[in-house]
Amino acid sequence: MNCYIHPDRDATGTCVNCGRFICGECTHPVAGKNYCPQCVAQGIPIQAGTATNGFAIASLILGILAVPLTVCYGCGIIFAIVAIVMGLIARNQIKQSGGRQSGDGLALAGLILGIVVTSLVLIAGVCYGLFLLFTIIVSATSNSSGLLGPWIWMI
Repeated sequence: MNCYIHPDRDATGTCVNCGRFICGECTHPVAGKNYCPQCVAQGIPIQAGTATNGFAIASLILGILAVPLTVCYGCGIIFAIVAIVMGLIARNQIKQSGGRQSGDGLALAGLILGIVVTSLVLIAGVCYGLFLLFTIIVSATSNSSGLLGPWIWMI
């Protein structure tokens, strides 16, 4: 077989993307694989070398874990905050990688889950605080001495 660019030369291999026969001069090795000049010009080796960002995967996993851990044990807020931080780091790394990394959707999903869980915990905390304040005010203004009888002057 002959090279598709240089028909007068014997082919030394084939392009791993398109399968065309190429000679030694036309071979472009990228990451241990041989590509033809046309596939290299189209950017195929760069696209083939993409990897999912590890922070993006971790952000999504922590965001998912934050939901049940917050509802069941209350410690999910820690996972949610870490999911937000990792999601932001992952999205920044993916943008700076120039197409070598993927996983922007995973990072975005982890970021959104972290923000939603953190927001819900903050809203629940404010509601609980208002409920306690209301309870203290009602018990302080009642006629019974209750627990706050001697401490009414502090309110």
